[in-house]
Amino acid sequence: MIDEQTVWDELWPVVENLIEATLAEDAATARTLLSSDGPAAALLDLFDIYVFDILLKTVLGREQLGVTRAVETENGRFIHIEYAWPEPGSAQNSFTANDLVTVTLTQLAGTWRIVEVNPASIDLPLTGGRARAVIATGQLLGEDGKLPGEAWILPFALYGGLLKMKLRPEALADPVEALFMPGLQDRSYGAMAVVNGRTLWRDFKANQQPPLDKPNAWAAAIEFIMSELELRDLTQAAVAKHYKTPLSHMVPRLKQIKKALNIQPGDERYADLQSTQIVYESD
Repeated sequence: MIDEQTVWDELWPVVENLIEATLAEDAATARTLLSSDGPAAALLDLFDIYVFDILLKTVLGREQLGVTRAVETENGRFIHIEYAWPEPGSAQNSFTANDLVTVTLTQLAGTWRIVEVNPASIDLPLTGGRARAVIATGQLLGEDGKLPGEAWILPFALYGGLLKMKLRPEALADPVEALFMPGLQDRSYGAMAVVNGRTLWRDFKANQQPPLDKPNAWAAAIEFIMSELELRDLTQAAVAKHYKTPLSHMVPRLKQIKKALNIQPGDERYADLQSTQIVYESD
């Protein structure tokens, strides 16, 4: 089990370094602190260092923060560190849910690396579904139907698909990615859905090495699968229309992807779900 001294001496400095790199807009340093195959690295690759202003909540512009909890998962592989950015002048240990951030780390070759940054608490991580639920209840939108300017809203907008961050051209590896990732953004899929869609496509490419002669059809197939995983009520025809491709081109490709990757409803590899079991906690 992880002990308090390890948290303060080995893990927390990694989190502090990522916060400092974010404030300095130093993507190169940030990249060295991340696990290369984790969602944090994928978000950095897709959206550059600016995405961490939202995820780490440095966008709140507060000068002090405090660690609230450190939690080890059941198998001991991941450590979750939760911290808060309290309002200036707040009483000690006084903060709201909107002040919290959870950073997940793992040890690779003896060095702690950050796997994920979630702009919420350990107990209730932010997901695309939760963000959309908050948006749907009208808690975020103003009377004019637009987002207010408060910084705490940005994580909900990012995960819920209301905030469309610019994709780095270098992050789009082929014509299929160049089509479906902006397409997902245009239709208000959240940032994690974009990450998961890219992961799905790259897993399939590594598995099958498909010809890319009809990128529109492949892109439509990816978006339709993501629409199912995101529980969107869309028809195959509607998605095919977005990409100006006939169903006869799209449908065989989506069947091929599903079969090759054995994709199931709510597939945790590609759906924005949180199912970590917590068994140990230290203050």
